Amino acid sequence: MIRAGARSARSTTRADGRSFLKWAGGKTRYAAALVAAAPPFTGSYREPFLGSGAVFFELAPQRAVLSDANPELIVCFREVARDPEAVMRLLDEQPNTPEHFAAVRRRSPTDCSDLERAVRVIYLNKTAFRGLWRVNRRGEFNAPYGAYDRPYYNRRVLLEAAQALAGAELRVADFAEQLDEATAGDWVYLDPPYVPLGGWADFRRYTSTQFGPADHVRLRDAMVRASRRGVRLTLTNSDTPFVRELFGADFLIARMATRRDINLQSAKRGSWDLLVTNYQLPNGESAR
Repeated sequence: MIRAGARSARSTTRADGRSFLKWAGGKTRYAAALVAAAPPFTGSYREPFLGSGAVFFELAPQRAVLSDANPELIVCFREVARDPEAVMRLLDEQPNTPEHFAAVRRRSPTDCSDLERAVRVIYLNKTAFRGLWRVNRRGEFNAPYGAYDRPYYNRRVLLEAAQALAGAELRVADFAEQLDEATAGDWVYLDPPYVPLGGWADFRRYTSTQFGPADHVRLRDAMVRASRRGVRLTLTNSDTPFVRELFGADFLIARMATRRDINLQSAKRGSWDLLVTNYQLPNGESAR
């Protein structure tokens, strides 16, 4: 059981976005642009690297399969969908102190109920340094305390998220499994751990294993297989020679202006992402 503390004002009713998590590399700021770049599709929406789910919430599809290799993240989404009121009640009991943060961080998810696991994810996400979800090789959360004085959740956003998730299928799964299952008419949006630019841009370890060059190659190969079956594909990644070379022979590449909020130096936060597709973008942009 996550330890309860004195109740305090830990929510806000002012809507500030549709995603209830702040995720390193998440696409909340660019969700509308990514949805505008979506292809026409008649099947299911699939997102194998769920993260904050910003594009899913922006799109609000009728049919969706959402998955991630991080089981804590999927448990969190399932519990928000199942009983958002219970999630909010338990969040309200969590004090925002360095001592409680350290206790929650040390607690093994295997010792928690699914509801407690969901609350642990949201609490750590809102109180850890810059919302960074980082674990070591043993799967232990090791991001430091952020000392932020902010609400854990927005009530309206969390309830709207629960409603949107009610019709979605949530899975703990490898991305290749989801790509191989996709059929013609589906749209798959892929936002993998980026090829690192260096320093604070390296988000590779949000599960106990790193996402390295071989995984990016495996991702490209799974995308090629899906594309041959008529699956529509959109991938975002860092603008690096490795990514351009890896995907350039089989897919179309465009650039999208972004920010790297995890970077400690604000002057280094401006950047470009690559938008990799197997269809022509609506505005006809190409690689630059």
